[in-house]
Amino acid sequence: MLLLLYLAALPQKEVLTYDVNLGPLYAGEMKLSFIETEFEGQHCYRFRSVLSSLESLAWLFTLNDTIYSYVTRDSFKVLYFEKRMHETNYDTVIRVRFDWEGQRICYEDGSSYPLLPGTLDIVSIYYYFRLNPLAVDEERDVVLHADRMTERATVQAVKEVAVRSKASPSGSFSCTKLVPDVRGKGSFGSGGNLIFYLTNDENLYPALIRTLMTVGSISARLKWIWQE
Repeated sequence: MLLLLYLAALPQKEVLTYDVNLGPLYAGEMKLSFIETEFEGQHCYRFRSVLSSLESLAWLFTLNDTIYSYVTRDSFKVLYFEKRMHETNYDTVIRVRFDWEGQRICYEDGSSYPLLPGTLDIVSIYYYFRLNPLAVDEERDVVLHADRMTERATVQAVKEVAVRSKASPSGSFSCTKLVPDVRGKGSFGSGGNLIFYLTNDENLYPALIRTLMTVGSISARLKWIWQE
């Protein structure tokens, strides 16, 4: 898969804050952020996702997950991925390097998997489509890797919809709904189906991110924006 020429641009720094719901239950907050930086001598974006559950729900469950993704600015190749998960009765750190010369995805435990051209991870996909947006009725094939699984997907821009958001002065954003059709067992290793909505303006913010599970759903709705 060849990456397309960038049609949009990102600021130098940005933080997007979301309200997170598990079904109807308000569960906590998620932040998506990035900065321009370097990784092993290459100019990169560092994308970060932080998910934190409410302290008042600690009796039921705890979520404190952080994901880092380092992606080259010129060719949008993932170089390094790290996931730190601190959840109820579960703590782990996963570190992954993407060896484009050797065409392997290498985990810290020594296991490796084939690296296909254009492979994205579960955070970089949002920014890839912000830089390479789709118009309604357009679609694009991508390759996704998560949790030791590589999946091919066709991402379709299915329609324009209004998405409620506290970050919008009018109370909602006009958005394009993007639906990845994954040809495997679950989307991005989550076991669910991912849907995300990008704003129809020059920023192309992910205003709403939803994962539809076998039972219930998880949604993250944009509530605050900072950038420079």
